[in-house]
Amino acid sequence: MGGNSRMSEKKLESVIRDAVKLHGHLGPFLVIGVRMGTVAKRILASSGNKDNLSRVIVKVPLRTPYSCILDGIQITTKCTIGNQRLKVEDSPEEITAEFQAQDANKTLILSTNPRIIGEIENAFSRGTTNEELAERIASAAEEQLFELKRR
Repeated sequence: MGGNSRMSEKKLESVIRDAVKLHGHLGPFLVIGVRMGTVAKRILASSGNKDNLSRVIVKVPLRTPYSCILDGIQITTKCTIGNQRLKVEDSPEEITAEFQAQDANKTLILSTNPRIIGEIENAFSRGTTNEELAERIASAAEEQLFELKRR
């Protein structure tokens, strides 16, 4: 596992198990959401505050399986539709999440790599299982999954 850019494999597995309890099943888009939330929390962490995110704005196609990303983000960030710290915008193709730290001067935008999304779609069409695809996303390097921009 690649040092600081990846959380420990055991920790990630634990977070994914919690996400599955909320979401109902394991799938690659749920794991993308988990990975987005954990990356944002790590990068925007300040003074040991684990729940340091005040708001997340997600642009995603509002249809399954893409919308499953939202549950992964909710479980990892505690920004939810219910507490109104998660805002969702329908986006025909783009999948991005803008994470704002409680210190409003810190923002991180994560965009999913369109190539990865295409690979998932192609694998689904060939009959690859949700679980196999979820494992691939869980073990992929952040740099393969996301483009990061800080503001």
